[in-house]
Amino acid sequence: MSLHQLVYLSQSTGKPGKDELAALWAQAKANNARIDVTGSLFYNGGWFMQVLEGSAATLASLYDKIGKDPRHHDLRLLYNEPAAFRTFVRWTMNMTNLEERQADKYQELIDIIEAAKTGRKIYGVSPAVTLLNTFKA
Repeated sequence: MSLHQLVYLSQSTGKPGKDELAALWAQAKANNARIDVTGSLFYNGGWFMQVLEGSAATLASLYDKIGKDPRHHDLRLLYNEPAAFRTFVRWTMNMTNLEERQADKYQELIDIIEAAKTGRKIYGVSPAVTLLNTFKA
């Protein structure tokens, strides 16, 4: 299998509560375990940013499915590249709700999502690459 990493940004169609986010996380963990996908989902202020890791074909199919999910819109593919290793190897899906303000690396993650929303680079690097580098360190 050729490992790839895919990062996207999307806007929630509503304001999901804690229970809805927990259900989404549980569903993603179960689905990803079946298809050998790992990653992390970040939520803040009505926006999702997600990293997915797996085979190129699996990620293409999953991204297509995500694009049809009515829980969000304004889907933006930020990064889809081969990877030498998984950054989130321990998680079929991690989730960080930045609205709880208890996340490790809170301000960095807020800045990354804001940069992605506006198309701004961070020190000359795309928000997606910055996100991946934040967790590789």
